[in-house]
Amino acid sequence: MNIEGNLEELGLSRQEANIYVATLKLGVAKASQIAQKSGIMRGGVYYILKLLKEKGYVNEVIKSGVQYYGAVSPERILDIVEEERNRKKEIMKEIIGDLKEMQQSAIERPLMEIYEGYEGFKTIFSKLIEKPKQEFRCYMSADILNYLPHFHEQFRKRRSQQDIKIRTITERTPVIESIKKLDKKELRETRYNDVLLKNTHILYYILDDAVVIIRANKKEQMAIYIKDENLAQLQKNIFEKEWKQSKV
Repeated sequence: MNIEGNLEELGLSRQEANIYVATLKLGVAKASQIAQKSGIMRGGVYYILKLLKEKGYVNEVIKSGVQYYGAVSPERILDIVEEERNRKKEIMKEIIGDLKEMQQSAIERPLMEIYEGYEGFKTIFSKLIEKPKQEFRCYMSADILNYLPHFHEQFRKRRSQQDIKIRTITERTPVIESIKKLDKKELRETRYNDVLLKNTHILYYILDDAVVIIRANKKEQMAIYIKDENLAQLQKNIFEKEWKQSKV
């Protein structure tokens, strides 16, 4: 049984645990005897005994002008542990209000993550549908499907399974029109705005608290995730204006 290791879990250092055990075995002993028993240098033993005395693990006894030390009973350690636990709880009760106030006043910084390549796209599309029963707003250029056909098809399927609705502003092409026929099945509404999306090569998702920008062409395949409620709200407002102006 690793007694010293268990005592460390109660909050003692390795040397404090060693000296407490050595003192316990000796009964009442001088610092020099404890040093010999524990294998710790005498100068260090005095300092550690002082720490143990402050923590309540050892007592100090004077016999004939000579200083001796004795370990408290193991039962007393139970009381020490309980007293320490109660003390920490009381301290926490006193400061928890101030800590909460600090947390609420903290400035929340935007979180930005960048994903690249095949594995990066797998990660970002999975991240998008982690939370079910959402509603996305989306801008999608038609030609981006030429570079992400597999991801787009899989994403549409998994998004529908997660009961995530989406409104998409895109360009009118034969491919897009064939996808639009599946709008009801795939929980989607599609509108067209060719001028807005022309030559953008972009897929842009607006979530409740984040935006996701995906670029894909022959030279570049990259996704950027920005978590910021204020930015997301601004983009929602802009989207709603564009949505009204786009064609069914």
